[in-house]
Amino acid sequence: MILFLMLLTFIIVLTYPIWALKMYRALRAKNKPKFYKFSIILIVLILIPGFYWKLLPGSNLFWNPIEKAEERNYNVELTGFEFNDGELIYEYETERAFNGDGYSIWIYKIDDQTVEYFKNPKEEFFTKHPSTELRSQWETEFWKKTPFDKQEKKFLDFAHTTLEKLEFELEDLLYEKGNYYAYKYYMHSYGIGNIDFYIICPNRKIIVQINHNT
Repeated sequence: MILFLMLLTFIIVLTYPIWALKMYRALRAKNKPKFYKFSIILIVLILIPGFYWKLLPGSNLFWNPIEKAEERNYNVELTGFEFNDGELIYEYETERAFNGDGYSIWIYKIDDQTVEYFKNPKEEFFTKHPSTELRSQWETEFWKKTPFDKQEKKFLDFAHTTLEKLEFELEDLLYEKGNYYAYKYYMHSYGIGNIDFYIICPNRKIIVQINHNT
């Protein structure tokens, strides 16, 4: 979807000289109706990408509430509890191929209310989540308590990365008590092809989200 929108934005930008030329010719011909019409079209084509990509002043006032609502809905699907991601304390993303292949990891702070919930989550947390519709064709491993089951190591290896500039690694989070982990994955004929891997750490007040596609 992002690639499509980027391509669409690129195509729109390529039309700017065409509309500018039409405006110039209409001005030279003293055809004010056409000049005004082409001017409006060009202004709209400039505003649409600027608004969508949040380049225009004030566009965040429109997009932020929508994004926060989407974030809460996603976290309900992920955990059964409604909350917003807090401060982003760590991020690493590779460039994505045209088909979405690549690697991303985000680590967010979670607020005190969310921390308290995950100290003793509801039973459905362990039996129904994550239940994201986005990966309906993937296999799901519902939330489990740490320490991590070593029989699942191949999934951790596929989701693993070294956390630079942090005082802990993924293994530290998965082998200390009081945390939770879950994942959704897709198997290719040669093995694991895609994975979404999650870790919640109430004591550290963080949630980890990983995506790796190949």
